Amino acid sequence: MSRRLIAPSLALLVALVLGFVAFAGDDSPVLVDTSRTDASPLEDDVPSSERMASLRVESDAGLSVGDPDAPMVMVAFESFGCLWCGVFHRETLPMVLEDWVDTGRLRVETRLLPYEPRAVPGARIAAAAAQQDLYWELAEHLYPFIAGTDAPPMGRELTPAELAAYQVRQSEGALLGQAELVAEQIDLDMDRLRSDLAEQSTAEIVEHDQQLAWELGFTGTPAFVVNGVPQGGYSGPERFSAFLQAVYDASEG
Repeated sequence: MSRRLIAPSLALLVALVLGFVAFAGDDSPVLVDTSRTDASPLEDDVPSSERMASLRVESDAGLSVGDPDAPMVMVAFESFGCLWCGVFHRETLPMVLEDWVDTGRLRVETRLLPYEPRAVPGARIAAAAAQQDLYWELAEHLYPFIAGTDAPPMGRELTPAELAAYQVRQSEGALLGQAELVAEQIDLDMDRLRSDLAEQSTAEIVEHDQQLAWELGFTGTPAFVVNGVPQGGYSGPERFSAFLQAVYDASEG
């Protein structure tokens, strides 16, 4: 494929991001409603390359896309079991890739955060796919699957039927079934995927990223840190583009 797609002190950063939570503990996604906020996304923080040092993903991990020398780096915490990550990939990421990654201004690096036990299979499948350097290719198919085909439930809770369907879609069996359907198309070795999925080292990748996210105060997904500036919860293309532009302008200044 021509484009790989669908990606100071720690205490200070923790304090800044504790309020950004995308999920409640009962499995019911809670939208972070940014539409009623007129404040600048930089009022509480400024870009800092030092803060990014411990967050960066290894260049050979198969979890990055974009110019390694881009002036901005976005570390995104997500997993294949996340409804709002799926919505972000469907609604917002295409804009991020076209306007920011393809223009050389942004590099996206993914870390894996299962926000509750049912999201663990999705995170581990993502880590296993990355070992074949196929995270982004599989993401193109699994994120639309986990998001479903309906419009995102903006400003409301999922209905019982929606929640039940979402819980089925984030299961290991359902996600592997979808991976199987596209394996030939993206050159994914399913035998290796299942083998890597069973390895303790794959679980440890997820556990490391999960611990890092918790240390930052992130307990839900998607969550982002761009040039040291945190942003939690789902944002649509317009709002997220404004956030990136504000960080870019501040970084350049």
